Amino acid sequence: EIFYRYPFFFSHSGSVSQGRAKSRGVEITVQKKLAERVYGMVGLSFFKSRYRGVDGVWRDRVFDNRFLASFEGGWKPSAAWELSARWVYAAGAPYTPLDLNKSAQAASEVLDVNAINSRRYPAYHSLNIRFDRRFHFAEANLICYLSAWNLYDRKNIAGYFWNEKEKRQDMLYQWRFLPIFGFEFEF
Repeated sequence: EIFYRYPFFFSHSGSVSQGRAKSRGVEITVQKKLAERVYGMVGLSFFKSRYRGVDGVWRDRVFDNRFLASFEGGWKPSAAWELSARWVYAAGAPYTPLDLNKSAQAASEVLDVNAINSRRYPAYHSLNIRFDRRFHFAEANLICYLSAWNLYDRKNIAGYFWNEKEKRQDMLYQWRFLPIFGFEFEF
């Protein structure tokens, strides 16, 4: 869950460590280092992560996506230019749904405590690209870059919340398409 939903996040005085957790999985990574001006890496992870609270019930952990994938690579046609890209995918993470009836009655967000982490968000995926132009000096480099995050403007869901104005559940989205430019100075 998002941290603001946990009242003990900033004060652990009421926490009791009597639960149990377990994670199991496998990760595969294949990498091609820079050779012939091209580099790349593929990473795949399959896993399951659960916990048992003091109530004795096993539940999926907050970051139990079960499957993650990333593909990244780049091309350096010269010492001055570089193009790189990264695509990431994460299967849906668990979340605790809102109790819609109680939220409507309370006119604020109320989680369904009988369904902790029982639902899953839609899968997340995004493509980021970056163009670099390097300027080489005697003892330093200046890198000018232009990048685009979430290039295809996917509406990845960050969470659900109770919209007090509309009196209904609503969605909170992560960053959509975001262009970024900047400079890096290496010395």
